[in-house]
Amino acid sequence: MRTYLRIRGSRSEETAGEIVREQPLTVYVNGERFLTLLCTPTGLEALVLGYLWMEKIIAGVDDVVSLEVSAVDGRADVQLRGAVTLPTERILTSGCGGGITFRIDHRLFPRLSSPLRVTPDQVRARMKDLFGAAVHYRQSRGIHGAALADGDRLLLVAEDVGRHNAVDKIKGEALRAGVATEDRLLLSTGRVSSEMLLKAARMGVPLVASRTSPTEMAVALAEQLNVTVCGYVRPDTLNLYTGSALVVGDGAAAAHG
Repeated sequence: MRTYLRIRGSRSEETAGEIVREQPLTVYVNGERFLTLLCTPTGLEALVLGYLWMEKIIAGVDDVVSLEVSAVDGRADVQLRGAVTLPTERILTSGCGGGITFRIDHRLFPRLSSPLRVTPDQVRARMKDLFGAAVHYRQSRGIHGAALADGDRLLLVAEDVGRHNAVDKIKGEALRAGVATEDRLLLSTGRVSSEMLLKAARMGVPLVASRTSPTEMAVALAEQLNVTVCGYVRPDTLNLYTGSALVVGDGAAAAHG
C-alpha cells in the first residue's frame, strides 16, 4: 500500500491504495545469462518454467534439475539435464512489461484440431470468474490476469504486470501441477496480440478470450492456426473474430474467417 493524493477538480485528499509491483528478474540457464524479464514478483518459479517451455528451451519439468529463484536478488538460476544452445535473436513484443520472444514465426506452430465447443454464455461466465479470482487486478486495475479454464470452471489463475507473463505463469503452473492445457480456454484481461496468440497455439489452446480487443495480426494468425478469438467479453455480449470453437445461434458452430 502507498499513500497518494487523489485530486478532484480543485480539491485533493490523501488516500492509500495498492500500486502494482514490478521488478526485473534475470534468468540464468546452466550458468549462462539468458535474459531479464520485467514482472510482478509473485509466482516466479511458474513464470520461469512457463517462459522456458514457451521458448522451447525445455519440453517439461523433467528437463529441469534445479530451479532457484530469489525475488530479493532478482535472479533465477536454472540447471538443466543437458546442454542447450540458447537463441540469440530477440524480438521485443508489444506486450507490456518488456516482453521478449525468440520464436515468433507461426510456421513453427501446427494448425490446431480440437473437439472443444463452448457457448457464449460459458465464455462470459468464465470471464466473470476470472474477474472474481484476479484479486490484484480488482484492487489496482494496473495488473493483468489470465486463466486456464474448461467450459465449466477455472483451472488455473495468474496475475502479472505483463499480460504475456501472466500466460507464461499459467503454463508454468500447469507444468508443475500436471494440468493439460490442450483443448482448454485461455482467458485474459489484456489485449490479444500476436505473441499472445502464438503462446495459446503453443499450449494447444483452441479458444482465446479477452475483455479487450485482438490485433489484426493476432486474428490473421488465429485464422491460420485454427484458434478461435473472442474479444470485448462482457456480461451480456462478446465479439467473435474468427474460429469454430464457439457455438452460436441454434447450435451451429461459427466458421468465421
